[in-house]
Amino acid sequence: MVFYKNQGQEEIRQISKYNEGGFSISRLNNCWIRCNYYIKIGSFTQWKFELDNIWLELIPDILRQKNKEELIRNNKKSMRKVALSTNRTELFFNLMQRHTFLRECQDIAGKAGVYVDEDREGFE
Repeated sequence: MVFYKNQGQEEIRQISKYNEGGFSISRLNNCWIRCNYYIKIGSFTQWKFELDNIWLELIPDILRQKNKEELIRNNKKSMRKVALSTNRTELFFNLMQRHTFLRECQDIAGKAGVYVDEDREGFE
């Protein structure tokens, strides 16, 4: 983000030194923590809403992916399965699948761990 401030005839350009990516990762971490809490207390509705919130946080990064249409389609499918769940067991299973899908999306977006083979140079 660039800010301009006029001081007489001079113009001062300032660029924010804060990276939105870091804030996004922090928000995602908070969402995952809440998800784990809702799972533990059996609040599946709150878990569902938190997963929706995670998708909203990831969508700008998903839209930059080559396979964005497939990811969006898979998200819609997982949302539909959750919505059509007929009992708590089925709901839990479908929420678990969506949870896993969103974790994978987070990896794809580059907002999760970075995995390398132990054999590879640079492995610490």
